[in-house]
Amino acid sequence: MQKTLQFSVDSALLRELGEKLVETVHLALSELVKNAYDADATEVEVIFETSESGIERIKIIDNGTGMNFDSVQNYWMRIATTNKEKQDVSPVFGRYLTGAKGIGRFSCRRLGTQLTLITQGTAEGGKRGFQKHIQKTEVVFPWTKFEAGTDVTQIDCPGEQIELDEGHTGTTLIIENAVGEWSTRGLNWLTRQLAVLAANRGDFKEGFEPDPGFEIMITAPDFEGGIRDLREDLVNAGWGTLTATLNDKHQAICQLNAMGIGKRTITSKQIFPGLKDIKLHVGLIVDDREQMRDTSILSKGNLRTILGQWGGVQIRHRGFRVFPYGNDDWLKIDRDRGLRKGAPNDELQAFASSLQGVDPGRSLLTALSMHNYIGNVSLGPETTGFEMKASREGFIDSPAMDDLREFARFAIDWANILRDYYLRQQKLKAADAAKEEFENLIEQKVDSRKVVDSALAFIRSEIKSKVYEHLPANVKNEVATSIETATEAIKTYNESVKVELSHLRLIASTSTLLLIFSHEVKSLLGLLEQSKNSLKLIAEKLPASEKGTINEMGQDFEELNTRLEELLQMTSLISSSAKSKFKPGKVALKPKIRKVEKVFELIIQKYGIDIDYEAVPNNIVIKDVLEAELYSVLLNIMSNSIKAVIAGGREKDIRISANRDNGMNEITIQDTGVGLEEERFSEVFIPFVSDPDGRLYENLEARLNPEDNMIVGTGSGLGLGIVNEIVKAKGGSIGFQHPDNGWATQLQIKLP
Repeated sequence: MQKTLQFSVDSALLRELGEKLVETVHLALSELVKNAYDADATEVEVIFETSESGIERIKIIDNGTGMNFDSVQNYWMRIATTNKEKQDVSPVFGRYLTGAKGIGRFSCRRLGTQLTLITQGTAEGGKRGFQKHIQKTEVVFPWTKFEAGTDVTQIDCPGEQIELDEGHTGTTLIIENAVGEWSTRGLNWLTRQLAVLAANRGDFKEGFEPDPGFEIMITAPDFEGGIRDLREDLVNAGWGTLTATLNDKHQAICQLNAMGIGKRTITSKQIFPGLKDIKLHVGLIVDDREQMRDTSILSKGNLRTILGQWGGVQIRHRGFRVFPYGNDDWLKIDRDRGLRKGAPNDELQAFASSLQGVDPGRSLLTALSMHNYIGNVSLGPETTGFEMKASREGFIDSPAMDDLREFARFAIDWANILRDYYLRQQKLKAADAAKEEFENLIEQKVDSRKVVDSALAFIRSEIKSKVYEHLPANVKNEVATSIETATEAIKTYNESVKVELSHLRLIASTSTLLLIFSHEVKSLLGLLEQSKNSLKLIAEKLPASEKGTINEMGQDFEELNTRLEELLQMTSLISSSAKSKFKPGKVALKPKIRKVEKVFELIIQKYGIDIDYEAVPNNIVIKDVLEAELYSVLLNIMSNSIKAVIAGGREKDIRISANRDNGMNEITIQDTGVGLEEERFSEVFIPFVSDPDGRLYENLEARLNPEDNMIVGTGSGLGLGIVNEIVKAKGGSIGFQHPDNGWATQLQIKLP
């Protein structure tokens, strides 16, 4: 008898698909988020939660096109459907589909014992957002009933179809009795996988609607703060995050939070009059694991895809992306890199010159490509001066558009200068590590100033003992000559670098001197003007016998002239005519402290500050130092102490002591000011960190007279950094200590 046979499907197949092809829960969840992406969702939220009855649950909620009842029945509930193979892009935004095997839905089986599918879509499908005539479909999949030995086609999944007059499209998956295989490491793997999707910040393809991008929010107890915005995490995962806004004066206020340098802020002198309600927010992302702040988001694998597809600074106008900005080089970043443009504008060049080791004229040669920025410039509702082209692709050229380019480039160039500084600091750290490794090799400490000489001597010794003696006699002289020539070349070049660094430190140390000099000149001119007016009034009203006041004023003039002469002598130390002063020598400490005290005499008297340096012996002499370098050290240190005691508002005492110990001069500076937390002891030596506790300048502003702000007001944050470099260059050390009883701050400097 002839019969027709049909295949049946055992429920064990779902286990094979859900657990064998999708090996881990992290991969399973990733597949479900990809389904939301393919459904043209712009947002997806993944929530890990525990119900009131203690049931572990996972929710995946998206705002994509959703499904109507027919789609659920014919595609979702059909194993290994080929509908994605028929069309390789999504219907609304034209996104390239991320899956085509039709098994992603069975990832739900891998994640828990029961799935509730709630989806809303139009009858014709392929539409998203708020729509008329929506079909809502709800189906429950009891996975425990799909046991081996049962036919998958015979198991009922209770469902409901509801016709709605209107509503939003989208899909919600609720997975009950979630398996407990989650871990921090697994969540990190998941976020790295999903970061590529979250990097989609908007695109436009011909024949489709503009894609606003894809945002992923994950709520999980294992995440710090409970919630992760993967797009924001992506921006913050690279080397640095840059933001820039405008103040009321149309100046750019830029802030960079970056690896190795912390938070930095600058307010531009340049103004951008055509701009308001503008905000720049970008991540600087480098294809280098050593320059990633968060490797749970970024990896070498996903970074190439992210930067290749989504790198670039976009423009968003009132929340919507403006094309083609971000796909093109609208900021001329790559053009300038191609031209090897190394110098920024004058303002930023001056900023670059303040950074140790940075060549102002070449500080942009290490600038990143336009694809290394993930973020945008947002134009808010109050923005004016921007008009779209008739083609709707970009803005018409205008003064506002020119200002926007300059504003964005100012911020980005500033950030790249700081990255150049960071790279140079890393090289210095590498040099310190190499020095330490060399010291371990030779089993003795090496003076920082003699590393090259010691290394060359070691190489000579090693070659002579292990190589030279074994050479044939006819080549010994040739090898010896070559070694000597190479060694001499290295030594000569090293000496020239030392001289150059000495000059650079000298130039840097003049900034404080010139600031004080400028203040004193202004004070003198102001006093002279007041005195001139007073003399005229007195001459008119007083008899000759009562002209003693004029004589007193003359004495005031004399005192100011004396102070001015002393300052001129100090600044002459760096003049081109004083060539002998460029030679380091022995400098007595106490007379220089006395001169520095004279510089601050007006402030000291006005605020009742007591400076005691009687504990500095007359025989303390600093060796191998320039006078200007020692002045710079003392001026910066004393200026900081004066600010601190004024801000402290208590007894204003400063004490300087010194002694000789183990061949080093130990100089201790104590004050009764606002103090410094121990965790900040090292941070304050980082350039531009002027008040890490946030207590000094707030209190100082409240207690300082406005006319004194120039000499002891807000600093640049460079002072202690300069002092640190000078002290280290001289083979010394500097550091804050736990203060003795009665003192708030204690700093110790050791110099030969």
